[in-house]
Amino acid sequence: MKILALGTGHAFTHKNFNQSFLLEFNDHRMLIDCGRNIPEALKYHNIDIKTIEDIYISHLHSDHIGGLEYMAFARYDWINKPHKWNQVGAAPHYAPRLIANEELMKELWENSLKGGLSCIEGLNSKLDTFFQLQPLEANASFNWYGWSCRLIQQVHIMTGSVIQSTFGLWMDNAKTKIYFTTDSQHVSPRQVEVFYKDADIIFQDCEITDFISGVHANYKQLAGYPEANSVVLLESIRNKMWLTHYQDSYFDNKLDWDMKALKDGFKGFLQNGQIIEV
Repeated sequence: MKILALGTGHAFTHKNFNQSFLLEFNDHRMLIDCGRNIPEALKYHNIDIKTIEDIYISHLHSDHIGGLEYMAFARYDWINKPHKWNQVGAAPHYAPRLIANEELMKELWENSLKGGLSCIEGLNSKLDTFFQLQPLEANASFNWYGWSCRLIQQVHIMTGSVIQSTFGLWMDNAKTKIYFTTDSQHVSPRQVEVFYKDADIIFQDCEITDFISGVHANYKQLAGYPEANSVVLLESIRNKMWLTHYQDSYFDNKLDWDMKALKDGFKGFLQNGQIIEV
């Protein structure tokens, strides 16, 4: 499988696009998250939107769902009017499959996309007009062309007693095990330690600010710096971890962060457009 880093920046970047990945396996393509920069990112990397068959959404922040309305309209069948994926006459790649946690998918329509997609040409539309929906329970699994994929429920934001989840993606084809953390707090690596240990390759979001926001894992936490006051990751885990997220706008130009990451035992920071083959 080929993993293309479509975007490696944070929610407000104009340089490296929002964090997202494009997976290619046996001529099939799946997009992991669909942020607001997706139109620009796909164009920049010469990716035809109609070749994307599946979209996995980890959580509802705009940098992960902001491109879904574009995806819906760009793929919409304006000739045959709204119809579902399995109706007679539907084009082969008319509507991509949208994969997400079931509760997240309900909120996605009610609190976000319904406002822009609910009515087209006088017809009342629903989310399944534009996508082939696959809602899944937390920690449930689905199959992607021989890859066993599992939603891994994680903590993204925890404010007082309110916890917002994000769902990492675990992929396993019996030969290779891949773990995409998709915006998780460092809260404690114990939460996902079994996946860290078992994975062959890890894609880990990472803030590099001096201020630990409590929204994403911070570099100092992941590297085990004493001032971060966190559980230290095993060296064997850092050795298979690619870092992504927040690296283009907050980098201190006086520091070589790629060298720093290598020195601290990571595989390094992913670059926009970088391809990893597994």
